[in-house]
Amino acid sequence: MNGFKFDATDLLKKIAMMGEVNNKMKAAVGVYCDSSGKKMESYAKSNAKWENRTGNARQTIKGGFKWEDNSKCSAFVAGNMEYSPYLELAHAKGKSVDNEVGMEVSPSFAQLELANEGKYAILRPTVRKLTPEFVSGMANLLK
Repeated sequence: MNGFKFDATDLLKKIAMMGEVNNKMKAAVGVYCDSSGKKMESYAKSNAKWENRTGNARQTIKGGFKWEDNSKCSAFVAGNMEYSPYLELAHAKGKSVDNEVGMEVSPSFAQLELANEGKYAILRPTVRKLTPEFVSGMANLLK
């Protein structure tokens, strides 16, 4: 039998102690999440269903990432105009059928039903469309 031996003791200690290997993996996950957020930003800007009046709603869509805690990283896409929640949630064409895509709005928009998917919604549909690709990519990264 041909093969080789590899002593993983040192590697496993580093992982267990939140050491160098874990820090490199965390950095790679952060970069991947940020890249995913930027890709969602680009997709949302390109595929928004509304006609621009000022262009502000489209131009201020931002994507990125944030660490939820020490081990959970989230990619996001957000509308950044005060009227962005109305584009996403008002004039609803129906309820969203998933619970996987979170929506956050300020308390001043509490009257909007967060489960609604508005006529001009682009953020939730963007996340829904691109998530399978991102999950697959993350699985490949973590192999």
